[in-house]
Amino acid sequence: MEQDIFQKIDAHIQNHCMDAWTGTFRDYLGMVIKQPALAQRAHARLYNMLEAAGVEIDDEGKEHYAFFENDLFGIDEQLARVVEYFKAAAMGSDVGRRILLLYGPPSSGKSELVILLKRGIEASTQTDAGAVYAIADCPQHEDPLNLMPHALRRDFQAETGIQVEGELCPLCALHVREHYQGDIYRVPVKRLFFSEKERLGIGTFVPSDPKSQDISELVGSIDLSTVGDCGSESDPRAYRFDGELNVSNRGLMEFIEMLKADERFLYVLLTLSQEKNIKTGRFPLIYADECVISHTNETEFNEFLGNKKSEALHDRMIMVRMPYNLQVSQEERIYHKLLRQTTLEGVHMAPHTLRVAAILAVLSRLEEPKINGLTLLKKLKLYDGDYTMHEKLKEAIEKQLFEERRDTIKLTITSRSPDVEQLRKLNEVVETLVTREDYCAECANELLKYVSSLLAREK
Repeated sequence: MEQDIFQKIDAHIQNHCMDAWTGTFRDYLGMVIKQPALAQRAHARLYNMLEAAGVEIDDEGKEHYAFFENDLFGIDEQLARVVEYFKAAAMGSDVGRRILLLYGPPSSGKSELVILLKRGIEASTQTDAGAVYAIADCPQHEDPLNLMPHALRRDFQAETGIQVEGELCPLCALHVREHYQGDIYRVPVKRLFFSEKERLGIGTFVPSDPKSQDISELVGSIDLSTVGDCGSESDPRAYRFDGELNVSNRGLMEFIEMLKADERFLYVLLTLSQEKNIKTGRFPLIYADECVISHTNETEFNEFLGNKKSEALHDRMIMVRMPYNLQVSQEERIYHKLLRQTTLEGVHMAPHTLRVAAILAVLSRLEEPKINGLTLLKKLKLYDGDYTMHEKLKEAIEKQLFEERRDTIKLTITSRSPDVEQLRKLNEVVETLVTREDYCAECANELLKYVSSLLAREK
């Protein structure tokens, strides 16, 4: 056992603790032409990290990502939506210009999801596949390709397939002019390893009292001690690029309890999401390529949705609701995980203790069913994927709902790619199950597929 742990540590060091690399922009340019993946942007970097961990597609076509399988349980549909967000953003769509907002009740996995992403991207940048390079003396560790002159970017993309859209920060632009006399080949480049503790590529913002909290925590501030030496407050050398948005450039920023923040902080995010720019006083817009993930509770989210003044921000968000887990088998896995983190794992427990605790927890989250003959316990089994009571289903549900829309439901078995009108009809069935029959959206879709299989047997 002792030897095994030494071998694992040696393998980890070899795989994750890569040697530091330094060179010039000329050196880096040769590397990126041979390996275009080095130029990937923040969202693509996160998506490739998730995909590299492994993806399993079950018999129903659902995707299960190995990256989350040991830490988050019972929210596969929500995790798939989060990954879809990264996938669409990685492809360069407008989704990348939107903030990801996770909302839901306490202990539903919102914070845990962001923590996993932060730890994952830290580990990824220590591997060859996730290597990140930055301008060595840039406080925002910018992409070296931002040095590429605008006049040559279209030709560079035609030859290499790499699109360059970033701009140099004011300090880097000054260094190129004064230190390197415009010779971009001489600009030093280094390999960057993301670290939340060292504030490299990962930032975290926590709102506090809006009267005392300053916007500089997000966007940096003027260093008054250097203004005398620099001669002007608008000199980039007199500015401290140490805000959370600055340090998380190229990576990920977590905005904790976002909707508790003052409006002036949210407007900064609006500019960042729309234009990929950070606005600071006395400086032009500063380009930033980062993924902003925020989370909040459900009460404040509903208040936010009802605020007409925030409509612009509504439009710049991708919202994913993180519900309580309603599957007993997954709830039991959560308890096993929590026990592994304590000293109680070896303590004897009566058989089925965790199973009973999971059943009680899920029952406390379910509402009384409105369908005659459907008890809370049967509803619990349905949520956990137990469809053995299909005779009751046909009697209580199919006759009441699916006979009305038999032709619509058959679309799920006759059309692999339903058109807009067909999708609308299917969504109506799901919505009816949710509003009239008290199903959650996930179970409504599961039931739709199940009854579709019953209808298929009639052929």
